[in-house]
Order: sequence, then C-alpha cells, then structure tokens
Amino acid sequence: MPASPSSRLAAIVLTLAVLVAACGDDGGEEAATTTTTSSSSSTTSTTTVPAGPVAPLTGLSIDDEARLDDAAIVVKISNNDASSREALVGIEQADVVIEERIEDRATRFAAVFHTQRPTLVGPVRSGRPADIDIMANLGEPLLAYSGAHPSVLAMLNQFAAQDGVVLVVDDASGRDLQRDADYRRPDNLFGDLTAIFHKSGVEAGQAVPIYTFFSPDRARPESAVEGEGVTVEGRDIVAFVWDPDRGYVRVQDGEIHETREGIPLAVDNLVVMEVGYTPSSYDPRNVDAATVGSGPVAVLVGGERWTGRWERPAPEDPYRFVTDGGDEIPLDPGTTWLTPVSYTHLTLP
Repeated sequence: MPASPSSRLAAIVLTLAVLVAACGDDGGEEAATTTTTSSSSSTTSTTTVPAGPVAPLTGLSIDDEARLDDAAIVVKISNNDASSREALVGIEQADVVIEERIEDRATRFAAVFHTQRPTLVGPVRSGRPADIDIMANLGEPLLAYSGAHPSVLAMLNQFAAQDGVVLVVDDASGRDLQRDADYRRPDNLFGDLTAIFHKSGVEAGQAVPIYTFFSPDRARPESAVEGEGVTVEGRDIVAFVWDPDRGYVRVQDGEIHETREGIPLAVDNLVVMEVGYTPSSYDPRNVDAATVGSGPVAVLVGGERWTGRWERPAPEDPYRFVTDGGDEIPLDPGTTWLTPVSYTHLTLP
C-alpha cells in the first residue's frame, strides 16, 4: 500500500536527522558541503510536454496569453531566523526561487513571480548588489524590496536606469508594501503583487526564459543517477528531499519549511550551483554571489540527478546546464529552486 503524503513527509524529516548527525558542524564557513541521498528502488521520470503557449519561467501551458507580455516581479524575502520563517507567506506561488547567501551563511530568497501574483508576499527584505546579476537575464522585471544601503541603492538605481528595472521600495513609497503589526521588524513588511503590477508593471518589460525546458528535441542525457535529495550544510542544515506527490520538499533545521499557512515549500526542479562569493564592496561582512561565469552543478529532476557544469557567459544570458560531456540538461516544465552555494567542493556519490 503506498505511503500517505503525511507519512512520506515524516520520513523526509527522519532522513534529514540522520544526515545532520552524519554531517556535524565545525562552525567553519569553508566546511560547507552538499551530500545526496539515494534509494535502492528504481526511479522513473515522466515529463509531459505542454501544448500551446507556455510561460517563460515555468515552461507550463498558460491560460491567459496576455500574461506572456507581462514583466516578472522579483521579491526579496527573509530567511534569517525563526521569526522570518514564522511570517513567511506567498513564496510557494513563485515560478523561481533563487537562494542567495548574504552574511555569516545566512540566506535570502529572491522569489520570481510571473504566472501568479499573490496579494500577500513576505516578509520583504533589503536589496543586495548580487540582485543586479540575478535580475539581469529576466527581461525588465520589477523589484520589490525593503530598501538598501545608500551605496547599494545607487547601484540598483543605475542598473534600473540602464535596463528598465522598476524599483518598488518599502512602505513609505506608497506602492503597496505595508507593515503588519502582528509581526516584529524587520520581518513585518509584506507586498500585494497584484496591486504592485497594476501600478508599475506597464513600466517594466516582458519576462524571458532563464534556462531550457525539456522538449522532444531537448531530451535529457542518459547519465542520470538516482538522487532523492540533497543536503546543504551551512549556518543551518538544509535539505531538499524528493517526494513524488510534492516534488523537492525543503527542510530546514530539522523541520519541513512551511509558510505561515502551513504550505510546504516544494518545487519541481532543484539546481545546486557552485559559485564564488566575495566580500561586498559596501560592507565586507556581507558577501555577493558570482552567478555569471561557470562552475560545477547538480541538477535534480523527478527523483534523478545529473552533475556537470553551469554556464552563463554574460549577465543578460540565460543559465545553461551541461554534463561533463557537454550534453545539455533541460529542466522539467514547472517551478524551480536555484541555489548558488559557496562550497569549496560538492560531495556527491
């Protein structure tokens, strides 16, 4: 008899507990690694190719073709501590989430919305220099954030002037970011993306694909191995574990990562990129990810895993994932979590 979703998720947490015990924590930043878990049972991935127009960031069929002309909205979302996780809302509706390290191995989410515009998203947090490269291949998106250090704000304003990005800043801007007294600062700012789009979306440009999706002429290489998840050891122990009913479920600090409404964070595709991080020019305690260039990558789709390299020659270019033999690794149509990690090596079986 198949396991129920609740029992399967309980098994995910148990798997993580074993991995955490095995990893340990020496407190060193350069000790961060990833490991994968595998299953002895066979894994079969089935991909359905959508018919008709497809959304640029999910590769899925889109009912409202007018949406194809719309801009993406990038929202900076907090993941600093328990209070930010208690306030989390709306992120499960993002097409793409890019998880960026900010300081002391803390991470922040750059959630990219296009096919859905939830009326409540947050907690919204500050912009960082790394956001410029993150947004550079999205067309001309909107950016919802809580403000920034003056030097970072100058960088963002310069980028916006050149590339058409529309900045939507904090609750004082009058652009539908509002404080909620039920939560503590700084994790009490939330956005209405429908309202933001109607006020600012006409100033932005069309969203564009940032990676390749599976299609009959872009079949994935046969070099996959079974890989039910990946564990990331940093300030927190984070895992993504494959659940056939939900996709790759995110687990943090030994618990399934959920929104305040109890919705687990889960995606169809998981991409773990090894990137360089450098001290930020405005504050050396903060770090910026180098998401332009190339480096090792692990791509997890449908319970299978491919390893190889990620490539992005210029900021405006999409990401390309290839095996060591040069074969492209397309993603399944659906949602994607992209994690640029600052590891000196990736530990993969």
